[in-house]
Order: sequence, then C-alpha cells, then structure tokens
Amino acid sequence: MWQIVLYVNPLSVSLFVVASALASILLARWIEAAPVERERLARILFLSSLAVTLLATLMPTQMPGSGTRHVSLSLGGAFFGPESVAMQSMERRMATATSVANAAMFVPVAIFWYHATARRAFSVARVLVGCFSLSLGIEIVQLAMNAGRVVDVDDVLFNTTGALVGLLVAWASSRWAGKRLRAGQRTRLLSG
Repeated sequence: MWQIVLYVNPLSVSLFVVASALASILLARWIEAAPVERERLARILFLSSLAVTLLATLMPTQMPGSGTRHVSLSLGGAFFGPESVAMQSMERRMATATSVANAAMFVPVAIFWYHATARRAFSVARVLVGCFSLSLGIEIVQLAMNAGRVVDVDDVLFNTTGALVGLLVAWASSRWAGKRLRAGQRTRLLSG
C-alpha cells in the first residue's frame, strides 16, 4: 500500500473524488433509464473494485508466517497516541496519507455496491455495515496471514469513513439523476 500512499496529495484526492462522483452520476442516470443492463455494469464495477481492494490489502509484503505481528488497537494512535509524540513531520505526513488512502480505497466499493443493489431492498445502512464488515475481515485475515501487514483499528475506521463518503455520493447522485430523468419525462409529455 505504501506505493499508493506516495501518490496521495490534495490534487490526486480531489481528482479521485470528482471521478468517483462522475461515475456515480453516470451509473445513476443509466440505472434510471435502463435498470437491468446498468445494474449488471454496476455489479461488474463493484466486483472489480472489490478485487482491487482485496489485492491491495491482502498482498503479502513478506512470506506468510515469517514476521512479527504488528497490531495497533489504539484508536487514532498515529495521530493522538503516545507514538505520535515522537513522530517526525515526514512520518506524520505518511500516516495522514495512509489514512486518506484507506478511506479513498472504499469510496468506489461503496458507490458501486450501492448502484449494484439500487433496485433491491438493500439500504444505505446495509452497504455501510457490509463495508465495515469487509474492512474488519481484511484486518483479521492480515493478522492470521502474519505476512508483514500492520493490523490497525484505524484502518477499519478510515475504510468505513470512505465507504460513508462513497454512499453519500452514490445516494446524492442517484437522487439527482432520478429527479432530472423525471423532469425530462414530464417535459417530453407536456410538449408532445
């Protein structure tokens, strides 16, 4: 994941959020217009984003079972814990970039999951709980693998925060696209 962290800066994060919002708006418009085909596309995008997330988080950095387990159970430890006092500015920037990358990683997962299940009785709360469970599961697998990954409660917090941002974007774009589509249909009916 550190390779990804090197590219986390205000410009890259802004571009990522804009691209995610645009993808969500396009999916929402397409789902309103042709739900079955577009939900298939949303499912493919969801599974693809899920695969990338699992690959990025579960790829071993050393041989499984060969290292010491690194577990951080202090909430906000990199920012407010005792180890944060001794951090240099470079380490603090790296911790911030890692947290932002963890949040950003779950934005598309939540957006595409929401759109893949938009026509079913699958609520925003269920997707959020699903993303939380996925993040917790990733951390448990990282602990069991013992392959050079740091197991951190903050990862779950930031992953879930990213999922919440993604869900808000997906929900807002879905509502916006639905209103625009209904307004366009009304205009065509009145003019026709």
